[in-house]
Amino acid sequence: MAPQAASAADRVAVMADACAGCHGTDGHSVGAMPAFSTKSLDELKKFLREYKSGAREATVMDRIAKGYSDADLDAIAVYYASRKK
Repeated sequence: MAPQAASAADRVAVMADACAGCHGTDGHSVGAMPAFSTKSLDELKKFLREYKSGAREATVMDRIAKGYSDADLDAIAVYYASRKK
């Protein structure tokens, strides 16, 4: 039997999980990377788009953000904004 296609929510969770490697589970960083667990949805969307466009300085985030569509970045922002603070 063929595996079922992942749902849209699963796809977003997989994309968002990549963020946890540096920024901590649910955006609660315990290291040198900034935490974003307290940021609002609008702030997260703004920051991600600024990284993608190059308007916000970064060492790595600008390159990472460019790998996602605007819709993907928005979905990741929604995912993290909806997590427990």
